[in-house]
Amino acid sequence: MATPLKLLLVEDLEDDALMVLRELRRGGYDITHTRVETAEAFTQALDQGAWDAIIADYALPRFDALAAFRLVKQRGLDLPFLIVSGQMGEDTAVAAMKAGVHDFLLKDRLGRLGPAMARELREAGVRAERRGMQEQLLLSDRLASLGLLSASVAHEINNPLASLMANLDFLLEERGEREPGPAEGPDSEQEQALIDSRMCADRIREIVRDIKVFSRPEDKQRGPLDVHRVLDSSLRMAWNHVSHRARVIKEYNATSQVLGGEGPLGQIFLNLLINAADAVADGPGIAREIRLVTREEEATGQVRVEVHDTGRGIPPELRERIFEPFFTTKPVGVGTGLGLSICRRLALELGAQFGVESEMGRGSVFHLLLPRADALAPQPSRELLTPAQPRCVLVLDDEAMVGRALQRLLGTPCDVHVLVQGTTALARVAAGQRFDVILCDLLMPEMDGPQFYEMLLQLAPDQAQRVIFMTGGAITERTRAFLDSTGRPCLDKPIEVRKLRAQMAALPPLEPRALA
Repeated sequence: MATPLKLLLVEDLEDDALMVLRELRRGGYDITHTRVETAEAFTQALDQGAWDAIIADYALPRFDALAAFRLVKQRGLDLPFLIVSGQMGEDTAVAAMKAGVHDFLLKDRLGRLGPAMARELREAGVRAERRGMQEQLLLSDRLASLGLLSASVAHEINNPLASLMANLDFLLEERGEREPGPAEGPDSEQEQALIDSRMCADRIREIVRDIKVFSRPEDKQRGPLDVHRVLDSSLRMAWNHVSHRARVIKEYNATSQVLGGEGPLGQIFLNLLINAADAVADGPGIAREIRLVTREEEATGQVRVEVHDTGRGIPPELRERIFEPFFTTKPVGVGTGLGLSICRRLALELGAQFGVESEMGRGSVFHLLLPRADALAPQPSRELLTPAQPRCVLVLDDEAMVGRALQRLLGTPCDVHVLVQGTTALARVAAGQRFDVILCDLLMPEMDGPQFYEMLLQLAPDQAQRVIFMTGGAITERTRAFLDSTGRPCLDKPIEVRKLRAQMAALPPLEPRALA
């Protein structure tokens, strides 16, 4: 089968052009070509099409091959460029090769034109693949650096935010427990200010949580997830890009959790939302909408997630190519052509199916079929911290303000001890003191959470089973492996009071003989 070849031919003589084309056809090429004779026509041809190769006569009345080659290089194009000449001296040939021309041939010796073209097309493909790999490596490095920076920023924000939210919860609970005075009712300005501040803190927590999710898109951890929560998180991250381009409509009908990783799934949704916004902005009509749909697929036991757009649609011949690395239909300088290929790879790693349906003039629908997670066994509800069950709690965190805030929040009937150093906590346990609950930060400067736990396990194994870890978000592969090996719970900062109390309630009270 003939190899398609889109050729730009710089030649002023029709007969010579036919000779070149005939030789290439003999070499097994199915040629589509354009012939030009001037710099203006050559520039216009470069503007109008994507070419596989260029063959140029060395000297024309108003143009020459080296001038054409300079125009190609100025545009940053890497195309096989061959010179064919009736007469060409050795010095001229050497100068052309030094300039970067790939090969030169004499018109009366065109027998090697086919093999030369095959060689240059192959080498151009290798160069393109190498550039693609280099670009992907650079992109991976940038993403890794961005992820590290994002995780660090999230961690630094979460510690003061944890203290802020715990103190606000404490103040709101305090106001709820006492009767309002004559000058203040339940809707007083002070109470409303606290409620508004708590809502703002919640928004900050969601933003930081989103940053944490997208700082680790390659996270291979899989577990039950609320797909709507991940969709909403991705939408918040993309909102500045989406909001002025399209109206977003949510049709959330799925009720089951899915099995997946929050980071990879969030990256897929983020890419699809940005692509949908770009497609809608370039769409033909005034109905600029992005529709997010979820539903149960009872027949297959999966959850289907769809991202609809009202863009121009994708031509049938491009519906598979859009998943190729570095292929893009966006203008030059917009996007890398990696988004959809990354989406497909991440989907496969999650055990999901990923595809697209599109109709020209009516938009596209990208869909993701995710495995449904098994229903989690409901935890028996337990009344927490009643006066009959006082608890001795240790909060170990190098940020003293976090400990003090948790101390105020837990309050009576808890006896809360706040320490900032693991060595001090271990000394108390060695002296005989026992705690019902130990809240321990994972990342601390002198002795981190894993080190404290390992030493506590040797000193008092029963106390190690009462540790609940806390983290501001800077979890490394080592700490994740540690948590998996111990099975101890870990709460994200800012800590949700409901989750904290549920974890504390799951721990039985100390036996009377174990109390110090």
